[in-house]
Amino acid sequence: MWRAAGARWQRNISVLIWSPVLLLGPLLTLGSGWRAVFQLALVVVIGGSALVIGLTASPDGRDPRPYVALTILVAAAFAGATHADEQWLPVWVLVGNAVPVVLRGRRLSMAAAVVVGGSAWAAWYVVPHQASRVWTEAFVVLLAILANTAFTRLLETVAELRRTRAELARVAVAEERERFSRDLHDLLGHTLSVMVVKAQAVRRLAATDPEAAAAHAADIEHVGRTALLDVRQTVDAMRAPSLAEELAGARDALEAAGIRAVVDADATDVPEDVGAVLAWALREAVTNVLRHSGASSCTITVAGRADRTELVVVDDGVGGPARPAEGAPARAGGLDGLRDRVSAAGGWVDAASTGEGFRLVAGVPARVGVRP
Repeated sequence: MWRAAGARWQRNISVLIWSPVLLLGPLLTLGSGWRAVFQLALVVVIGGSALVIGLTASPDGRDPRPYVALTILVAAAFAGATHADEQWLPVWVLVGNAVPVVLRGRRLSMAAAVVVGGSAWAAWYVVPHQASRVWTEAFVVLLAILANTAFTRLLETVAELRRTRAELARVAVAEERERFSRDLHDLLGHTLSVMVVKAQAVRRLAATDPEAAAAHAADIEHVGRTALLDVRQTVDAMRAPSLAEELAGARDALEAAGIRAVVDADATDVPEDVGAVLAWALREAVTNVLRHSGASSCTITVAGRADRTELVVVDDGVGGPARPAEGAPARAGGLDGLRDRVSAAGGWVDAASTGEGFRLVAGVPARVGVRP
């Protein structure tokens, strides 16, 4: 609201500032007698009309007061022109300044046409002996209209750019919040799933194999501390995960859940930025295997191509990630979040049931951000 009011004052400022300056000439050249009184009255009427226009004119054009004030202003200017000489020229400059403040678009074009047509009519039929003066005044009005219109358009463009910049900033903040939400989901979703699986292993082995249960309990402590560190690092700098670390962690998590893990991957030749994207994909894929598949085995493959690197995760379970109920709001994480993340790097994700399990393939181009 305050910005809209400020823009309106910027548009009207030319009328408010220039009206006393432009009316100073007619006031200083007042004659004597009734003619001076008449001219002074016209100057007062013109100044009051300009003040009303400057205070009430707005882009929506709903307030009738500026139109009434402009009509009075033009009528007073014509009335004074019949009794004044060159000293009345600043009044026409004021008229030219006021017209584009009140009138917009087609109305402004019509006003300019009226100025030209009225001047031609006056020069040829009303005061042919003062044709040069009439044309001079018409030129002054048109020039003032053009100048103030350009000034008004410039202010409107600046205001629009400010609104656009504010909107872009708002969108950037929203995108950053969604990215942070997605990263936090991917980070904690996987870690908490591992902790749950290991806690189940502790409960299952506590009575029969206390040493194995203690080892799993130690793993839970280690994973919890790692998760705490990751959260801190994520909040500080949104640390990109390492593909080598994720491969090792995926093997441990799957084996702890009783799922045979077959890893055919070497992360040493994978570029760091490509590996970071594939690490997120691997984390999401393994999380889904642990949560939803009920699989007995899982194969992880990383293969380098000429123009891309592919991650393939295949399990022999019963299905993929759980889908949200119909009408439920979409979450920032999960496969949808993974697709957004990989797509932003120029890659793609293909996840589907194979009939004998679930298969997820993520491809990232050799140069992140450039689609193959």
